[in-house]
Amino acid sequence: MSKRLLFCICILGLALALPGIASERPAAPAEALKMARGSKGEVVFNHATHGTVECSTCHHAVEGKEDYRSCATAGCHDEFGQKAKSINSYYQAIHKRKEPQHQTCLDCHYKNAENDAEKLKLLKNCKLCHK
Repeated sequence: MSKRLLFCICILGLALALPGIASERPAAPAEALKMARGSKGEVVFNHATHGTVECSTCHHAVEGKEDYRSCATAGCHDEFGQKAKSINSYYQAIHKRKEPQHQTCLDCHYKNAENDAEKLKLLKNCKLCHK
């Protein structure tokens, strides 16, 4: 293989890799986030206590690209009624357990505690999240 061809292959590989390298994910907020879209009170979410969960678990891809905006961003989960059932339902994005399109908060809590009765009791307690 000629040096010129090898050089071109290296340049092409670098050009294809650069967008992935350049698009680093933003730092998680250090302060707790207050989610107050429902009627059951405010839910406080702290990224630090969820540090072992990959960002892409909750911040799922939108149109094939990583998206780190808030769930309640306009055009995402921006239907706030508890009875809303569409994919844009904020309530469903957090609480749906049967066949969710993406991982939900409640589904994750159940899965993480399924073999530990005490932990399950704690993570199923709505008052733990809703203050």
